[in-house]
Amino acid sequence: MTEYDTVWQAFGAGIGLVLSSLLYSLGGRSGKWKRRFVGSFILAGTLVTLCLLRGLFSWWLLLTWPLLVAGYSIGYGADLLGVKVLKRLVYAITVISAGVVCAYLFSAWWVLIPHVGVGLWSVYLGVRNPVEAAAEEFFISMLLGLGLMMYPFVSV
Repeated sequence: MTEYDTVWQAFGAGIGLVLSSLLYSLGGRSGKWKRRFVGSFILAGTLVTLCLLRGLFSWWLLLTWPLLVAGYSIGYGADLLGVKVLKRLVYAITVISAGVVCAYLFSAWWVLIPHVGVGLWSVYLGVRNPVEAAAEEFFISMLLGLGLMMYPFVSV
């Protein structure tokens, strides 16, 4: 595999991540199925496709989709701070759990550490909401999904 192959694969990962995040944000407005099933499928499908292209495929990777569906199905809104933190924490944990599958399969524990850190930061961003909600959902989805896209590129 050449460095050009890696660049194009990373570009494809970015496209999948952007599409998934777009559907995550659109599904927050209407049509929850877009977020729950299509957005999560695109992210998991991008991950599996990357792993196939890089010779890293494992059937265990298919677990990432139900984990993402679970996280993408959590209601995002809440009036009470504690409930808001809990919902965003559950979302972050489910996406990071998909990362744990990858970290285990690829011995990519050094990617999992920042993935957890970004997950915690996403909880803060989601609770603090420093940007408009529609943009915040997109960016949080991008942040959490970025960790997933990094695992297939770990050099062993």
